[in-house]
Amino acid sequence: MNSKRSHKVRYREIGFSLVEVMIALVIGLITVLVVTQVIAMSAAQRQTATSGADATINSALALFTIERDGKNAGYGFSTVRGNLGCQVRSKYNGTSNAAFQLLPVEIIDGASGAPDILHFRASNKNGITLPTRIAVDHATAANNFYVDSDVGIQTGDLMVAVTASLDTAVTPTRWCTLFAVTEPPSGAGANLVWHQATNPWNPSTSIMPASGYVIGDYLINLGTFSDRTYSLSANGKDLQVTDVNWPSNAATTESVYPNIVQLQAVYGLDTNADKVVDTWTATAPTTTVIWQQIRAIRVALVAQGRQRETGTVTLDGDSAASTCASQTPHPAAICWHPDPLGDGVKLDVNIGNTNPDWQHYRYRVIETTIPLRNVVWQQ
Repeated sequence: MNSKRSHKVRYREIGFSLVEVMIALVIGLITVLVVTQVIAMSAAQRQTATSGADATINSALALFTIERDGKNAGYGFSTVRGNLGCQVRSKYNGTSNAAFQLLPVEIIDGASGAPDILHFRASNKNGITLPTRIAVDHATAANNFYVDSDVGIQTGDLMVAVTASLDTAVTPTRWCTLFAVTEPPSGAGANLVWHQATNPWNPSTSIMPASGYVIGDYLINLGTFSDRTYSLSANGKDLQVTDVNWPSNAATTESVYPNIVQLQAVYGLDTNADKVVDTWTATAPTTTVIWQQIRAIRVALVAQGRQRETGTVTLDGDSAASTCASQTPHPAAICWHPDPLGDGVKLDVNIGNTNPDWQHYRYRVIETTIPLRNVVWQQ
């Protein structure tokens, strides 16, 4: 009797059968597989969201940097609006520099949808920077200007002599001249601006127009001159900035924001003088009248996310063409609005077909209108 009872107890303590163990293993493996897939999908979604956030922040910071220089463009020389577009000539250590136009902003349009280049210029003068009127005719060979006031003008400042009447001929006979202010001789009177050949910016052979400058012309104080260019790097993946250090006439270029794959910009013109931009165009002005109509620029940047997706997440150019022509384009299309009230325009982020995987990345387009405050306010 005791033997039978002991046998039953031992039988109940044997444990799981082989079938039960196998069923448990199968259930456990399925659970692990499901959990693994859920974790993998969650991680991929998190990386996509993080990549998108990084692209948005990166492009926003890049656009803020451009916007800051855009709002400062033209500081110090926009007051004399009749000379916007004047050809500026200069020499440094006897070598002629490439002439440039006295403009707050230039947009160099990229061919066939390629990224544009933005060029901003402004005075870097600390304190007062107001145009001063030339009070006495200045001959080409003279080494000082007589002015109405020399307030704010210091030795070492870069200045531009500008003409009261702009010469827009292909080969102008009157142009603007860049020079540096030098220390006045002992006993020199007030309201004189000296530009002797002791400074590398003042050549011994004058580069001023043959007719010199006359009463009513102006001197513009640039200080050290801010001359900054934004463009994409050679690999088309970084926003870079080039600064020209005018006192030493040396240029430095550095990449400032990565994964920026497109830059586009247009001019905003006030063609009827009602203080409101009514025309947006990528075409560079060809006359002084049009240059003086510019009141703003509109800029768009495209940032590429870091996460490569397994599927196609961005429309190709042909598919995106029809989806951009509205205020609400397809979410997978890359579009911007050069006219904030008009239809969208397609953006090409694969210039030259150099990246076969470009459709596997997500992109963020950020755009804004930058008012040229110094032109609008005339300082």
